[in-house]
Amino acid sequence: MTSLSLRRAGASVLVLEVCYLLLLQLASVLLAVDSPEPDRSGPGAFLAVMAAAVVLLLWAAALLGLPALMKRVPRWTRAVVLVGTAALQLYVVRGAAANALDQGLEPDAVLNALMVLCALVATAACVRGLRAPAGRTPTGSRTAEG
Repeated sequence: MTSLSLRRAGASVLVLEVCYLLLLQLASVLLAVDSPEPDRSGPGAFLAVMAAAVVLLLWAAALLGLPALMKRVPRWTRAVVLVGTAALQLYVVRGAAANALDQGLEPDAVLNALMVLCALVATAACVRGLRAPAGRTPTGSRTAEG
């Protein structure tokens, strides 16, 4: 698999993860059961973390899927976004693998195994994206080094 196709596959996986997160949020809002006891924890912190994760995933997907954007973004910004996304993907791998091992041979285990595979593809794409050619030097001229 070439570097560009791996990065595009990773970008596609990240966009699918964002759609999955948004679908879960929509389902939790639409299918929420009214409880007589109010939730005192407040959804603010959870929504802030979800929003930050969605922004990070979309930003990484844009970097991986659009080579022109990858070249324009400073190296340190790319590193922060792609390393953060790779760390998030490894967290998904850990959670989905633990879930799959707890389930046994059930349909949920297959879904968790698929989640592990997709997260590993996204992680590999992020690592590959870190090795992409540099965009601009501090003087603003283009370089060809990697």
